[in-house]
Amino acid sequence: MLNYRNTLVVFSLALAGVAVTDIFKPVSVWLYIGIVLAVISLLTWGSIRIQADFYLRSVCSGDRNIRAVSITFDDGPDGLVTPMVLDILKENKVKAAFFVVGQNAEKHPEILERIDREGHIIGGHSYSHHFFFDLFSSRRMKKEMNHTAKVIFDITGKNIRLFRPPYGVTNPTVARVVKELKLTSVGWSLRSKDTVIQDDSALLKRIQTRLKPGDVLLMHDCKAWTVNRLKSLVKYLQDNGYMVKEIDQLLNIEPYVR
Repeated sequence: MLNYRNTLVVFSLALAGVAVTDIFKPVSVWLYIGIVLAVISLLTWGSIRIQADFYLRSVCSGDRNIRAVSITFDDGPDGLVTPMVLDILKENKVKAAFFVVGQNAEKHPEILERIDREGHIIGGHSYSHHFFFDLFSSRRMKKEMNHTAKVIFDITGKNIRLFRPPYGVTNPTVARVVKELKLTSVGWSLRSKDTVIQDDSALLKRIQTRLKPGDVLLMHDCKAWTVNRLKSLVKYLQDNGYMVKEIDQLLNIEPYVR
């Protein structure tokens, strides 16, 4: 299995083997450089691809034999967009998961309370969603995650178990803090790219051509154009026989501390 630990072991053995060979027969410095670059490439790939389980296990998809998917939203709650998203979900009797940014939840406690009241799952997505969150020290990272959990608890009375790393980036520090806090890392198997694609038909086509049973779909409730896209998506799923399941049911995980 390709993961962080195995990569370091193989890298160390390869480097040691080249060093021993170099004692008896000169080895080109480019071989050393090549090994180091290969490892750097693997570590980078493992960091940005949460589905690889490179640094820690992240639950990213459900049973591929059941025609069901889950819809998840990141980066909210937003004062304008999230209520409209909730209206669409309520109208269509669909439950979703919201991975909230702590500082946004503090600004809009009434929206977070509504998310919970209407039966949606809530998870953490850091407090600041800082671009360099993954480079924080473990102490600072843990402080952010605990702060977000407290904000959510103070508003909903629920202790969250689920955490989605900002940008889906993982590394040894993220893995250590997630483990220490006894959280479940949740990724996705289908990225809508709704923060980039602003054309409704292009977005829906992207989802339609990639959608598979068991998918966890990543969307964002902080962009105004997400509203129309969600309407089209829900209709497409319903018209094509997909069940939209709560993420805890699809992934068979506990969302809260009981």
